Amino acid sequence: MSKKSKRHRESQSARPTSSVKGNDALLHSGNRPRVLFAVGDADFGYSETKIWRLAKKLKDQTGWNVVAASHDQEALQAAKNLGLDAEFVAIESPGVSVADRLRATDEMIRETAHVHIPGSGLPLWKVMAMDDFLCSLQLFGAQPSIPLAADAVVLPLMGVDNNTRASCGLYTWLVSEARHKGIPVIGLEISPLGNKNTLSQLPMDHYAVKSDWAKQFLVRHGIAQSQNVSVLRWEESYCSWPGADDFTEAFLATEAKARAMLNIPEDRFIIVIPHHVAFLWEIRKILEGLAEVDLPLSVVIRVDSRTIRRQFRERELVLETYGKEIRALPHVVIDERVGIGLLLQLADLVIAPFAGTTTERAALCRKRSIICQSMGEEGWQGEFLYWEPMPDKIPELLRSWKDKGWLERKRLADIIGELVRNAARAAA
Repeated sequence: MSKKSKRHRESQSARPTSSVKGNDALLHSGNRPRVLFAVGDADFGYSETKIWRLAKKLKDQTGWNVVAASHDQEALQAAKNLGLDAEFVAIESPGVSVADRLRATDEMIRETAHVHIPGSGLPLWKVMAMDDFLCSLQLFGAQPSIPLAADAVVLPLMGVDNNTRASCGLYTWLVSEARHKGIPVIGLEISPLGNKNTLSQLPMDHYAVKSDWAKQFLVRHGIAQSQNVSVLRWEESYCSWPGADDFTEAFLATEAKARAMLNIPEDRFIIVIPHHVAFLWEIRKILEGLAEVDLPLSVVIRVDSRTIRRQFRERELVLETYGKEIRALPHVVIDERVGIGLLLQLADLVIAPFAGTTTERAALCRKRSIICQSMGEEGWQGEFLYWEPMPDKIPELLRSWKDKGWLERKRLADIIGELVRNAARAAA
C-alpha cells in the first residue's frame, strides 16, 4: 500500500461518526429520544431569542424529538415559530403566610448553625437566612405537578446577574426531578461564568460552555471534572450570545451549501490557509509540517481567481508549487468559490503567512490562528492569535494545543448522544 493510500485510509477511519448516523443506538423504548430543552425568560432575553436556534439545530442534526419547555409564553411562542414542539411549565406560588415564613427561616438557622464561611467565624445563616433564603420562599408551593418525561434535559446555567424567580424555579425543579429519575442533565453557559456566586451553579451531568476559560473555571472551583465539561463549537455558542453578528448569521444560512461545495463533512477538523504569492516558502513549509500532525484534517487553501503570476493563475501556481506537499496530506481543497469570510467560520484553525483581515477577524470569532512568517514575530498576541516565525515548530505547537484540549470543540448533539447512550446502558 502506498503512503498516500495508507494515509487516506487512516484519515477516513479516524473520522468521528456523525450524531445523526448514531440515532439507532439512541432509541429509547422504541421511540426517538425525547430531549427537553428548557429556557427561562431571563436567558431567552439574554440571548435575544437565539437560544431556541440551538434547539432547532439539535433537532435538524439528529431527528430527535426536541421539545422546548418554559414558564414564559412569549419564549414558547418564539420556539413554536421555529417549528419546535413546546411545553408550558407553570411556576406559580400560592403564597406563604408570615407564620410559615418565620418557621421556615428558624428551621434553616437551626439546621445550619454549625456551618461557617470558610476562613472565618461568620455563620452562614447570618449571611443568608434573612435575605437569600427568605426571598427564596417566593417559590413556596410552586413545584409543577406534571411528570418529567425525557431521555435528556438541557437547560441554562443560572447567572447571578441574569435570573428571575420563575426561571430559578423551573431550572431547580428540572434538575431535582431529573436526578431523581436518573435522566442526564446538560447545563449551557449563557450568562458568562466567573462570578463569585458559585452556589448558583446547579449540579449537572455535563457542562457545555463557550470558552476554555469557562471550562477551567468549573474545574478550578470543583464544580465539575474536566471530562464533564465541553467547549461548544463557535456557531453553537453563538446562539447563547447577546446580539447578532452579520458574518455568523450568513454562515448559519449557508453552512450546508459551503460544506457540500468543499466536500467536507461536519465533524472534520478544518485548517484554512489564506494564500499569498509573496509567501510561497512559508506556505510550502506549513503544508510540509501539517503532514506530521496526527489529526484527521482537511486543509483548505484559499486562492483568488483574479491573481495571475508568470502566466499562472493562483490555483495553478499552488498546484505547481506545492504538489508534493499536497499529496502528502489526507485531504486538501484549493478553493476560489467560497468567500474567505465564510471559510473562516468553517475553520477550526487558521494558519496564515501574514497578518490581515482573516487573522484579525478570526480572533473576533474566537478561532485560534497561527501567523507563520519568516523573520516575523513570536508569541501570543491576545487569547487566540499566535505568531510563529519557524514553520517546523508548528507540528509541536499543534500537539501541545491538542493535549491541552484547545483544538476540541463539540456539538451539543454529540454531548447529549453520549450521555443518553450511557444512561441506557446503565439502565439495561
